[in-house]
Amino acid sequence: MRHFFLSLLVAFFAFSVSAQVDSTISSTDRNSNKNLGKKPHMDMLLVDLNWDRLIGLQDPVRQKWYGRGIAVSLMYDYPIKANGQVSFAIGGGFASHNYYTNALVKKSGTTELADFIIQPSSIKEKGKISLNYVDVPFEFRFRTLEDSREHRWKLAVGGRVGYLINVHETIKDVNGFKTKLYFYPHVSKFRYGPTVRFGYGAVMLTGFYSLSTFFQTGKSVDPQNGLSIGITISPF
Repeated sequence: MRHFFLSLLVAFFAFSVSAQVDSTISSTDRNSNKNLGKKPHMDMLLVDLNWDRLIGLQDPVRQKWYGRGIAVSLMYDYPIKANGQVSFAIGGGFASHNYYTNALVKKSGTTELADFIIQPSSIKEKGKISLNYVDVPFEFRFRTLEDSREHRWKLAVGGRVGYLINVHETIKDVNGFKTKLYFYPHVSKFRYGPTVRFGYGAVMLTGFYSLSTFFQTGKSVDPQNGLSIGITISPF
């Protein structure tokens, strides 16, 4: 995990330096040619701030409304049209999802199947289950030409494939005692699903739906699927 974040920071620094150099060149030559040396905004760094939800939980299991997560992706943009209005992008990233429920993931009764099981407050008063993934996101991008503010309207349709690197539950009982649990062999190791992104300039709305289930096929009482809706911020 530390190596991944270090690599991400190095890549971010390299992109930032490149963007700063381009901006300096553009400023110097603005009077003679406004666009000389300036690269258009290509959405190479994407930061998604998400509202997370599990679809398919059965009564009496309840979710809190404030499930949340974050996804950070570095993408390389391959123009299909020379003016950049149509392109294909692919890259790598990290995503974290947090679901707040009134249950724990446990085996159901005497079976080997996993489920979200309601617990007494002496065991769990509140808490969450967290999942962290390394991702390969990809998308087809459609943009308008830059307007007078040098911004574009954008639509991106694609998907992401991820591998689970960590899952744990954080629980707090009625006395405030906090515990973390880490052994969850029934949770799916891979996840995949479609993504959509729409917006203007550096801010977009985004959505992701996991076609893969929360638990591995055949290892749960009921299937659940993850849904993320949020805002994307793309500085360059």
